[in-house]
Amino acid sequence: MINHTFASSVAGYLSIVCWLIVFTPQLWENYRRKSGDGLSMTFLVVWLAGDVFNLLGVIMQDLLVTMFVLALYYTVADMGLIWQVIYYRQQSKRVYQHQEEDIPALIDESSSLLNTATTSYTNNTVISSSNSSFITITDTKKKQTSGTKLFNLISAISIVLVTVVSCYTYYNAHWKHQHGGDDDGQSDRLEFLPQLMGWSSALLYVGSRIPQILKNWRNKSTEGLSFGMFTCAVMGNVFFTMVNIANISDEFYMRV
Repeated sequence: MINHTFASSVAGYLSIVCWLIVFTPQLWENYRRKSGDGLSMTFLVVWLAGDVFNLLGVIMQDLLVTMFVLALYYTVADMGLIWQVIYYRQQSKRVYQHQEEDIPALIDESSSLLNTATTSYTNNTVISSSNSSFITITDTKKKQTSGTKLFNLISAISIVLVTVVSCYTYYNAHWKHQHGGDDDGQSDRLEFLPQLMGWSSALLYVGSRIPQILKNWRNKSTEGLSFGMFTCAVMGNVFFTMVNIANISDEFYMRV
């Protein structure tokens, strides 16, 4: 005879492990390829929105601290993945722009070599033009480097702010719940707003896959996507479903 409580616990821990490492394969794939073009930005943003609603629901419902830590981790990991994708896309654009800028410079050099017999005035004009182009390219590179540093700083500050604000809000809500004094049936009463957050999160999770599927269909390719990430996501959902099946007789658990 299978112990439902034990089976539920094992499936729950396995689900947590899958969701803890779900982003690692994709982060490594992006790092290895120095590109995040395989991912749909809409997919990532909607997934982040789902995790944000999940985090808000955990805070409002005053769930266990482990649930809060996991929800916060998912949100921060989403932000990190989005930052990585944007960073590599910016880097790719800069490489392409530098290649375009180098083409006229090569043409100017070839022209100057072919016209060595021309007047000194023409040579001086070409040299002046080349120097001007070099200064312009150098200034552009400096601006792009400054832009990258600013973007990285803003991303880091955003992650820190989300972490600090979430921890403070959860602690404040938990303290009020513990010292509220109103305990008659409150633990079993489901608030509408946290439930709304939970359902919104579920809908966003389901809908987030659609933009990625459409992107794969348009490109006729899944290049740049990590098979490991989607395997972990699928197995995480499978184990979570097993938890629900094991607790199907618990009406309150199923409603939450």
